[in-house]
Amino acid sequence: MPDPRPPDRPSVAVKGNVLGSIITGDRNTLIFGSFSKRQQRAIWSVLLAILIIGSATIMIIIGDRDEKGRPPPVRTGAYTVLLRGSAFGGATFDQQGELRIRDSSSHPPYEWCLKVGNPWGAPAYGALWFGTVGTCFDGGLDETVARIQEKDGETRISPDASPSAPGQSGNSFTATSGLASGVYIPDRGEVRFRASGSKLEGTISLQGLQGTGESSIGIFTATLNASLVSDDPEAVISSPVQPVPYGGPTDSTSGKGGAKTKRYAIKTVVSFSQREGDPRSIKDARARFAGAVLVINTGEGGDFVYDPPGSRTDVFPVTGKVINAESVYILAGQRSSKDATTKAVVGGTLDLSGNEPSVRLTLTTTTTETTSYEAEAVLRELDDD
Repeated sequence: MPDPRPPDRPSVAVKGNVLGSIITGDRNTLIFGSFSKRQQRAIWSVLLAILIIGSATIMIIIGDRDEKGRPPPVRTGAYTVLLRGSAFGGATFDQQGELRIRDSSSHPPYEWCLKVGNPWGAPAYGALWFGTVGTCFDGGLDETVARIQEKDGETRISPDASPSAPGQSGNSFTATSGLASGVYIPDRGEVRFRASGSKLEGTISLQGLQGTGESSIGIFTATLNASLVSDDPEAVISSPVQPVPYGGPTDSTSGKGGAKTKRYAIKTVVSFSQREGDPRSIKDARARFAGAVLVINTGEGGDFVYDPPGSRTDVFPVTGKVINAESVYILAGQRSSKDATTKAVVGGTLDLSGNEPSVRLTLTTTTTETTSYEAEAVLRELDDD
């Protein structure tokens, strides 16, 4: 029987039903991905038009959502990691390291093991180990030490306050270099990110006490950018043992880099929670946060001021550094009283990527005891009067 196909026309074999997502053909590129049924019908309409006019090439179309419109899942494998931020008490930094995400039936939905430098063996500016299970860094207990929550395409990973021996998990970070550098055990805060194909992008904001049992609090804030290099979580990754200190300007003179200093007030308090301290103080603390003014310069070498009304004048306002990470800026600062009996610490992020600017801050005051809050708010820019 003669071939019924017109000459010089490509042949196409369809695998699956007509609303499937895989097509093969002579010298044709695959169309693949996960699409809603409405998207699939549109694709087939375009494909049919291509075949009618005799085109021999089919374009690649890759979907980034499944048929229910959900964002892509976090992929297991080995990633290279870039962190840029500040560990309170030390220099700002650019860091390189590795992330291994492993399938897990005992610690769902997966095991997350982020390793940048070695806080315990070679303390450095902002070295960080942060995993969801105690076995991430060898020798730890096989138990969950951090919680994973996913909502609306965003993943949040936060330290679990309930493990039997949190100090044995390996989770830790440092703020300075040298053997005398304090190692801090993260017990609050979170890693927050979104997955896009082989990329993970987000922020890290962790806080914790020194591993020696002292009351000193450390804060680690950074932007996170991870790139998948292998689907094998155990693949060998070439990454430095030591994080690299940030090589940019370290002074905090306002107005550098051509950026304009802007004043913001709190427009809407999105969330305000107490992590430590007397719960009876949260109402007044929230009111002070709601009335706070932030003065921020996002230029190179910029600084910021956090000024809440009705606060102790010996430790407020707090000033600190601003690290430019494009649309998200890292904020880290402190101020101590003259007699050094009281210290206020402010750390977090300023996000200018949305329709309105927003901040996420950790606010900590230490005297004979520690009081700490986590706050998130939408900002409004104040006039220059």
